[in-house]
Amino acid sequence: MAPHKTSYKPSVRDFLFSVRLLSLFFASIAFFQFIYQQAGEAHGTYFYLLYAPLAVCGVCIAVFLCISNVYRAAGRYARQLKVLECVLMSAIFLCAIAVTGLYQSQYKILFLFLIISYTFEYGMRAGLYLAVFASLSIVGIDLVWAPVKGGVNLYFQNDLLLCGAFIVTAWALGFYAQMRQEHIASLERQINTDGLTGLLNHRNFYDEVQLCYDTAQKEGTPLSLIFADIDYFTTYNDCHGHQQGDLALKETADLLASTAGQKGQLFRYSGAKFACILPGMDQQQATVLARQMRDAIDQHPFYGQELLPAGSLTISCGVCGLSSRHLSCNQFVQECDDALYRAKFFRKNRVEVYVSLLDQFRAAGDTDDFENSLSSIRALISVVNSRDLYTFGHTERVVYYASLMAKRLHLSRADSRALLYGAYVHDVGKINVAKEILLKPIALTDEEWAEMKKHPSDGAYIIRNLPSLSFVADLVEHHHERYDGSGYPHGLKGEEISYLARILTLVDSFDAIISKRPYKKARTIDEAIAELLRCRGTQFDPTLTDIFVEELRSFHSAPYGA
Repeated sequence: MAPHKTSYKPSVRDFLFSVRLLSLFFASIAFFQFIYQQAGEAHGTYFYLLYAPLAVCGVCIAVFLCISNVYRAAGRYARQLKVLECVLMSAIFLCAIAVTGLYQSQYKILFLFLIISYTFEYGMRAGLYLAVFASLSIVGIDLVWAPVKGGVNLYFQNDLLLCGAFIVTAWALGFYAQMRQEHIASLERQINTDGLTGLLNHRNFYDEVQLCYDTAQKEGTPLSLIFADIDYFTTYNDCHGHQQGDLALKETADLLASTAGQKGQLFRYSGAKFACILPGMDQQQATVLARQMRDAIDQHPFYGQELLPAGSLTISCGVCGLSSRHLSCNQFVQECDDALYRAKFFRKNRVEVYVSLLDQFRAAGDTDDFENSLSSIRALISVVNSRDLYTFGHTERVVYYASLMAKRLHLSRADSRALLYGAYVHDVGKINVAKEILLKPIALTDEEWAEMKKHPSDGAYIIRNLPSLSFVADLVEHHHERYDGSGYPHGLKGEEISYLARILTLVDSFDAIISKRPYKKARTIDEAIAELLRCRGTQFDPTLTDIFVEELRSFHSAPYGA
């Protein structure tokens, strides 16, 4: 990947264009002065018919090249056009000098415009080359054509000063341009790279992943993405201090970069999180690479890693490959982040590949009705996502937890299908809640809370009007009922609440506890489990609570890398 480059701003390009255009204007004055003088002396209209068109054509061609180089600087033949422009303009200036008295011409100074322009744009070397060429041309004219009086060529002596001015101008302006470029390069390094690891940073990641996504979509080539995050890195910093943590970060970055090699581009995404973009690599190949990365970190002897919960410093990885389901680059990145979340949340030190939850619906649902349900679900997802990104991400996670419970409880095919579908659309009623309430950064007032409490009933109303999803309307309507009867909207109690709704209430509340919101901090898994147990028998079905807590603990305490 080519990091972000700072190019000439339009104002600088306009300045350079103006300098060259001004020099061509002065050269055209020389030509027309010569034509007028010759025509007035002896040659009549002949000179107008011959020299005027030639002068106009030459200047027009040079102007056209200037404009082309300004607006097509990144074109295929940009370098060749620049060389042609410089050669043509030098030839025009020499002709202007020739027709205005050669060694007596006052237009020798025109080369200074060219030297300033090209030195500023291409640096000291280009400026000095041009200054030497101009100096040799002027000195050559003086030596060949200038008269010598008393053994002294006065034109040659005077023009030596002009040649010296050419060279000094090129050297001084080139030195400034070099310092400017070095300063720009330093700023680019600071903008593009992470100072600790030397990797490209978060800003560059989004520039590059968008470029790779657009290219892959246009050309139909594979593209994969890996997110890697250091497990328990906060604990490592607490044990050994942030300086040692920085060293561990640098070692991790070096190991990941050496493992990825030339296969992809590695970025420091944020904190202890890294991203690797893999153009031309499908999801299966990316998964193999992610496992190699995980193994490389797991096997490396980091300082003081024995104090971590697993006894070693490890990473969790999420992998996602580009497919036809991706409608935007943001969705592609989000799905990879979801895969990392699944890898990191329970077991850690593992690689998790993103699996579309809609594919789980395909496995759980009836194939003849699936496409109708799928189109309805996609439409609802788009609306929910446009309203509140948190609700969308929360929904994805709730479906994941619901699928875990469906497997643990050995639900029937029909019940699994209903639970997953209901989990995905359970918050669709928030469409009718004002954004100011959904995104409010502090706790809601009583009036706002009353408005928020309407969303289960509103969601059920929407679902009942969709034939392919109407079978989960009651599930959506009851997912905020409480086991002790203090919930809403109907105050149902105990087994008055359907079995699936009690499951959905449990997994929905668990994700709300561990999620960060503007008005509250996220809690840890252990804290969330403690909260579930505290509300066992009041908010949640006690039997289902015990089963879900057991499931959470089994995942949370599973062997690392399992």
